[in-house]
Amino acid sequence: MRVKFLLCDGKDYPSFQENVEKVLKQERVDLLFDKTTDVKIVNPNKFDDVYTTLAELCKDVEELKLKYVNLTTAPQTMAFSVYSYVLEKYPDALVFSVNTDQSEITPLVFGKQPIDFNKKLSVKNYIALCGLNIHKQKSGYEESFESLTQYFVECLETSTKILYQIRRNAGGGDSITAPRTFTIKEQDLTKHAISEMQVETFFNKLREAEIIQKFEKSNPTISFRVETQDNYAFLAGDWLEFYVYISAKQCGFDSVEMGIELDNYRGQVDVFALNNTNAIICECKTGKFDSNDLSRLSSKAEKLGGNYCVKLFITSDTQVSNEHQNQAINYKVRLVSGNDLSNLTEILKKEMKAPTYPRR
Repeated sequence: MRVKFLLCDGKDYPSFQENVEKVLKQERVDLLFDKTTDVKIVNPNKFDDVYTTLAELCKDVEELKLKYVNLTTAPQTMAFSVYSYVLEKYPDALVFSVNTDQSEITPLVFGKQPIDFNKKLSVKNYIALCGLNIHKQKSGYEESFESLTQYFVECLETSTKILYQIRRNAGGGDSITAPRTFTIKEQDLTKHAISEMQVETFFNKLREAEIIQKFEKSNPTISFRVETQDNYAFLAGDWLEFYVYISAKQCGFDSVEMGIELDNYRGQVDVFALNNTNAIICECKTGKFDSNDLSRLSSKAEKLGGNYCVKLFITSDTQVSNEHQNQAINYKVRLVSGNDLSNLTEILKKEMKAPTYPRR
């Protein structure tokens, strides 16, 4: 297979071509490509120049060997010129565009029906197409944490209140120096309308998952140890990220990763999912959030496909202000509150197939 590129002039197009070339070579070891003959750059607004440059690009291509021509991202004048040339010189080639909303290939031929675009792409390759690399990422949590995470969602009000007290006992941070012993006063829990039975059930779940050790309950205090920083991070908020991750895995998407940190970028993408090359990025936040959190998600998306990348902001907070709802709309972010967590798998499937804010 040989691939050729006709690029618009401009500083961004060569780097994008190089990213596409890199991924194609990873996918097809038999790919034929010579940068001196298989890449041409042209002013897209000059019909005649596009036509003659395309003729130069294809001078070594026999009639029956030009199979596909992708016009998805071509500006209007450039698209017309390319279409005219191909129709005249290579009438059997399939000229097409891609409908990114519905993951369909649209043949630019009367009477031909759209074709499902079922190309599989990994998160790693998608990020490479954006000119970025993964610096590091989380490997996920143990299987025993899945049932614990499900319990947190099923008993969200109780769980978030107790988790808040644990985090407060640690100074409110996302990380601690482990191992560490925690001591919580029972009155700090009961004053938030948490019954003794709820407290007992909650900590039994933590013990079953082996996320805490040396648990002791002696009126009026509860004490336990957290042996690793990862276990504390889970209690401090990573449980929501893990819940979103396993929910996306249950959707059967082509590729799902969590806790991705990119080169030369501060911060991480909490959950990244791909299906038929369509992308969803999820920002997860336990407890209260502010407009800066929504803004950061929008900034991350700009590096990963802009509006072609569906954005979900997922919070454990069950009460989201009208102000934040409106801000999410302005950023084209699908906001998922704590009340919606039990239906998250269906929400993810819907947003992947027919997003609230179209990919364009």
